[in-house]
Amino acid sequence: LDITESKYAQKALSESEKRYRRISEAVTDYIFTVRVGNGHPEETYHGPTCVAVTGYTAEEFTSDPFLWIRMVPEEDQNVVRAQAAAVLAGEEPEPIEHRIRRKDGQIRWVSNSLVPNYDVKGSLVSYDGLIRDITSRKIAEETLRHSEERYRQLVETMNEGLAMGDHDYIFTFVNERFAEMLGYSRE
Repeated sequence: LDITESKYAQKALSESEKRYRRISEAVTDYIFTVRVGNGHPEETYHGPTCVAVTGYTAEEFTSDPFLWIRMVPEEDQNVVRAQAAAVLAGEEPEPIEHRIRRKDGQIRWVSNSLVPNYDVKGSLVSYDGLIRDITSRKIAEETLRHSEERYRQLVETMNEGLAMGDHDYIFTFVNERFAEMLGYSRE
């Protein structure tokens, strides 16, 4: 009976580990907290799901206080620094989008939102950040932009006239060739 219970427990543990792995692989967000003293960051805590987004563990962030900015490509660092400076200056910073270089070298896009926390006197004591991986959305946006560009080039350079109208038969679009065919300007 003990062997049967042990096998059942091992199977349950294995299933639980598989479920946890699937969940952690699906995580695209993580939270970090920056403790502030005298207007300057003193300590940062990165939640355990940081590894799913960045490839780095919370311990790696703790042991390297500048990892958070070094993993941001140089051309994006100014916007990240400006957001941190804004929250330290007492402003409500807007969410930003920037790239990060994961530990495995992959470039990913993230949304970075900060929420300041004040004490009863109104002094900033910390701020929380939410990092969300938005790479899939950025890729979809870029794909759509390229598709729209190709469509626009095709429509504008084709030899045939093209016109689109609404349900009241009012033109909503005409290409240059259509306007030429009728002897009118596009306007």
